[in-house]
Amino acid sequence: MRYGKLKTAFRHFTIIADGEIATSNPDYGTTAGAAAFFSMKAWALDSEQAADMVVTIGQHLGFESTGEIQLYDTDPEEPPGEKPRAYNLNFHQYSREKEHLQ
Repeated sequence: MRYGKLKTAFRHFTIIADGEIATSNPDYGTTAGAAAFFSMKAWALDSEQAADMVVTIGQHLGFESTGEIQLYDTDPEEPPGEKPRAYNLNFHQYSREKEHLQ
């Protein structure tokens, strides 16, 4: 691990969730009703806990995960703590084009 010989029970993840902005959040520059990706890095016990973290933290920030959640084992940018934790929270709003079937 990049942080020396530090031992931890946690694994490091980068998580990306697709969904909708349910409530505008001026701290993150999000607009209610917009489609968005919510990404974060996390120290968690396993992938299930990491997925739960992105959903729970997202809801707290006004985001509803309505699509796919992608989890990646990645190298950390910050050391682990004594508890599971998340950092580098980001939102990326995008436009969804409506598909017209003929």
